[in-house]
Amino acid sequence: MARLFRLWEKKRGDRRTGSRLLGGLGEVLFAGSLFLLGVALLTNTIASRVHGEVGYGFGFWVLALVSISLTILGGTGFVLGVLQVGASRERRSALAKRAQKMDLLHEAPRQRDQFPTVPHDASLTNSPGTTLAFRLPTTNYSAVRLAASTIFSLLWNAIAVVLLALAANRWLAGHPDWVLTASALIFVTVGAGAVTYFIRQMLVHTGIGPTHVEISALPLYPGQSYDVFVYQAGRLEVTRLTLALVCEEEATFHQGTDVRTERQPIAEYVIFSRDDFRIEPGAAFEHQCQLQIPESAMHSFQSTHNAVSWKLVVRLDAVSWPPCERSFPVVVHPLASVVPSA
Repeated sequence: MARLFRLWEKKRGDRRTGSRLLGGLGEVLFAGSLFLLGVALLTNTIASRVHGEVGYGFGFWVLALVSISLTILGGTGFVLGVLQVGASRERRSALAKRAQKMDLLHEAPRQRDQFPTVPHDASLTNSPGTTLAFRLPTTNYSAVRLAASTIFSLLWNAIAVVLLALAANRWLAGHPDWVLTASALIFVTVGAGAVTYFIRQMLVHTGIGPTHVEISALPLYPGQSYDVFVYQAGRLEVTRLTLALVCEEEATFHQGTDVRTERQPIAEYVIFSRDDFRIEPGAAFEHQCQLQIPESAMHSFQSTHNAVSWKLVVRLDAVSWPPCERSFPVVVHPLASVVPSA
């Protein structure tokens, strides 16, 4: 019986005996420690210069350079590590191997000259799937929110620590600065809220797990059928998982001096839905089904002020987690753009 926790991890071929999640968290903690060490050194260097203990000599600039380097390296590693926690290394390896086998010289011809207002699928066909031909990119903004909250928390709390250290030095020296103290307290309060928001986004990102959607061919054509593969990871007790094809209309217009963009779904077709099942740790939900593009479907369209877009949407409702929705764009071409087979 395998142990749940191992202090040391031994590699066995392509497998490892330890937990990938614990390894990723270890990398995040190490990078965070480097960041905190850099901030502490930078704070001490600035405080020493303010109190006149050191001048602008060689030692000061060496300490400043080292502390800034540790801060940047630690912060960058922390952000990248957070985004990689919970990702599947096996799937990334499979994608890399599959990509080596693709012949990009035999891509379907583009229709830029014939249909200039139809979006092109170059960004959709550059990632091979592990089961079907293409893995679709996601327009899910949870990772963006996580990255933004991580960067904001690091930078804001670094400033808060510096201000707090400077204010404390003033109090210890017997010359309290009330403006500096108030500013430090405000920064610390906002920083605590930023850390709380970051932890919440981190739990959602690692708890729900990644969602992948693969498709057998691109672009899509009205009246045609395609295979779709859905992969959902995470330790979840799912109440409902739904895959739908959604058509959305977008309009960009001026309202006074502001430029606004509004989106409105105009059609939705449920491809499959499953209720009440559980995704066990170390496993994943996988399902392959068929997608039928309606014969009356409007093709994808893009202009300066208007757009018609299609996407595959995965909606997930799980116990103890907020509802999650992740979108994967696709391109529907006009029937006239179908290239006759030889």
